[in-house]
Amino acid sequence: MIPNKVQLITYADSLGGDLKKLDAVLDEYFPGVFGAIHILPPFPSSGDRGFAPLSYFEIEPSFGIWEDMAALGKKYPLLLDVMVNHISRSSNQFQDFLKKGRASKYAGFFLTMDKLWPGGKPKLEDIKKVYLRRPVPYSTYTLADGSIENVWTTFGNTDPSEQIDLDVSAPEVREWFQEIFAFFARNGISMVRLDAVGYVIKKMGTSCFLTDPEFYEFLDWIKTTAANAGITLLCEVHAETAIQKKLSDAGYWILNFSQNYTYNRNSLSYKELSSFGVGIIFSPTNCLNLL
Repeated sequence: MIPNKVQLITYADSLGGDLKKLDAVLDEYFPGVFGAIHILPPFPSSGDRGFAPLSYFEIEPSFGIWEDMAALGKKYPLLLDVMVNHISRSSNQFQDFLKKGRASKYAGFFLTMDKLWPGGKPKLEDIKKVYLRRPVPYSTYTLADGSIENVWTTFGNTDPSEQIDLDVSAPEVREWFQEIFAFFARNGISMVRLDAVGYVIKKMGTSCFLTDPEFYEFLDWIKTTAANAGITLLCEVHAETAIQKKLSDAGYWILNFSQNYTYNRNSLSYKELSSFGVGIIFSPTNCLNLL
């Protein structure tokens, strides 16, 4: 359960410089203020300020170690992100795929074009329907043997992308998620935000964003999986209020980000707290409002 209290959202190095110093800052300057702490990705990452993770089983060394995180978890409910849509190009999984190609034990982790189109050839009419975050939703990689693979990449500012999409329907990926949740639970994590979860289903002929019914089927599976480890999930979906309400009505916790940012910005700028209050009042239930 997510506590109905003021929560702090911070990077591991934003208050003090690392996890131990964050703990000390909270003890000294904010005793009893926060009901929970959301630490933005503290994992080794190759880009996007932590949102291109190499591994969830390590902490970026400059931030500390997992024991530091567990120490915080003894004082506060902790929330971490899982980038459920993608992983870093520099991760062990993708590097193994680049070395061994389809013979890699991680080959099933990724969305090669043959999983999406017969013969592996992208169709322009399908791509035109996709909610694009890049000029095209895939990147071309050269394997160790010189062969070429096109792999789905929703995000990324480089070409080829630094963020490689995961095939969330693959048994090996689902087993990996289970391992992550179990590891988090052992280290004091009680909440997880599913970053970019709206993009996880790739279905040709659709926008590949919030694709129904497969999207909700995946949410049902991962919610149950997380609950089995004692973890509550929070969906990060940038969409209109009707979509947020649908998720909330279905029993999912959501992050109310863009709407209340507008209300909060206006309130802080013009001291018109009424507009901010309206945003809170009409927010869906099961909602964490980001201010």
